[in-house]
Amino acid sequence: MGMLRSIFSRREKQRKILVIEDDPDIATGIEIRLSQENFAVVLAANGPDGIEKAKSDPPDLIILDLMLPKMDGYETCKILKQRENTKHVPVLVLTALPLMGDAEKAFAAGADDFLKKPYRNQQLIEKIQKLLPPPSG
Repeated sequence: MGMLRSIFSRREKQRKILVIEDDPDIATGIEIRLSQENFAVVLAANGPDGIEKAKSDPPDLIILDLMLPKMDGYETCKILKQRENTKHVPVLVLTALPLMGDAEKAFAAGADDFLKKPYRNQQLIEKIQKLLPPPSG
């Protein structure tokens, strides 16, 4: 019984990360890496889809690409930060855009942190750990 309980308690602590990224290779790469860190990963390929998934089941963290079809990451972030059930969720923005104004624009939209592509997996994990400290206990 003890073994079963430890499996369940570990599963309850598994936190969910919503990845809003339109490039399937990048999204899958992030999903694989985060699964290794014991995160539950939900994928969305565009802003409206991501907003819908966050609204129906708010994640613990959102990783958001800025260059998205249908609605860019800035607009998506703004909407997520205005909604009652997602405004507290930390948003980590990913971008390949080299422009200096991107970080400022992302923070103005409500982003909590910023990671420039290409990045190393370790950088991604460090940013996530900063935004999402391990659960106590």
